[in-house]
Amino acid sequence: MDLQTLNATPREGQGRGSARRARREGQVPGVLYGHGVEPASILINLREFEHLLASHRGTGALVTLDVAGKADLSGPALLKEVQRHPVRDAVLHADFQRVSMDERIQTTVPVVLTGHAKGIVEGGMLDFQLRELDIECLALNVPDQIEIDITEWEIGFSMHVGALTPPDGVKILTDPERAIASVQAPRVEVEPTEVEEGVEGEEGAAGEEGEGEGTAEDAEN
Repeated sequence: MDLQTLNATPREGQGRGSARRARREGQVPGVLYGHGVEPASILINLREFEHLLASHRGTGALVTLDVAGKADLSGPALLKEVQRHPVRDAVLHADFQRVSMDERIQTTVPVVLTGHAKGIVEGGMLDFQLRELDIECLALNVPDQIEIDITEWEIGFSMHVGALTPPDGVKILTDPERAIASVQAPRVEVEPTEVEEGVEGEEGAAGEEGEGEGTAEDAEN
């Protein structure tokens, strides 16, 4: 498979101040670890990184890191974690794990539904519950996504992880009992039952009558 190249540079400074300066300059602080080598601090171009997140799948993406002036740090790497600002959602930090293309790795891949289900044409609603799968395979064989054709799905049909046939060499780690998606019957809204005006009128009259009698008795007493 062809891997997207992500350019990086060694990060010299440490601490929050250094990280903030890097972000102001359009860089994303990151760390590269794995294979028993000391973790290395790196900087990635923010625009390139956001393009990777948008065009690929974010966490779980397999890339070729090209660290300027550091051939020992360059090579295939798995994006393991992306930290974002809790309010602005801006990228704050990224973690990468070194990998060898001939080793088995665990990662996540997106689930993509294709086609237009018969049940939806008949008025049903699609309930898409599980959008990512945990998998294990050779780094070289990580699929971009797992596609499911829903064209023949009718109202009432549902698919669970255990019903999937993964690509050759790929093992699905997600619980086989978990539901991926289903086509549900359309919801029927029940209108509230109106109270008959005659009944309300009788009850009101009886209430008023009782109140009048009570007042008369009180007056006599």
